[in-house]
Amino acid sequence: MLSNERFPGEKYSPNTLLDESQSDEILAAFHATAVGVPTEPLTSAPGSVRWSDVHAAANAAISSAEMGIASSKLDGETWTFEINTQGGEPARLTVVRRAPPEMFLATATVGAFGEKYVESERIVREFRMAMRRFGALKRPS
Repeated sequence: MLSNERFPGEKYSPNTLLDESQSDEILAAFHATAVGVPTEPLTSAPGSVRWSDVHAAANAAISSAEMGIASSKLDGETWTFEINTQGGEPARLTVVRRAPPEMFLATATVGAFGEKYVESERIVREFRMAMRRFGALKRPS
C-alpha cells in the first residue's frame, strides 16, 4: 500500500497518490511534449554489436570473469580497462574500434608478463558474448 506519509530521516520524498483527473492531466502533458517529435524505431544493432556498448559489455564481462574494473580510459578509438584480479596480478582489456564487419578487436593480458592465457582468453570470450547480448537489445538506431 502506498502512502505519502513522510518518516523522519527519509532520504527520498514520499510517493504521491493521484486521483484519476490528476493522472489524466499528467498523461496529457507527457503526450503533448511528444507530439511532432521524430522518433527512431527500436532495432537490434547492425552487425550484432554497437560501439556504444563497449563500456557496459566490459563491465559485464569482467564481472563474469570474477574480476573488477580498476579504471577505464577512452583514447580516440581505443578503450583500455585496467582490471583488478583476485590474485592481485596486473590485467588489462583493450578494445579497438574496427570497420565493419569486424567492428572491434579485443585483447586481454593477465599476469606480470601476460602469461596467464586461460584468464586472458576468458576475459575476451566473456567480452565478445556481452557485446552480442547488448547488441541484441533493441534501442533507437
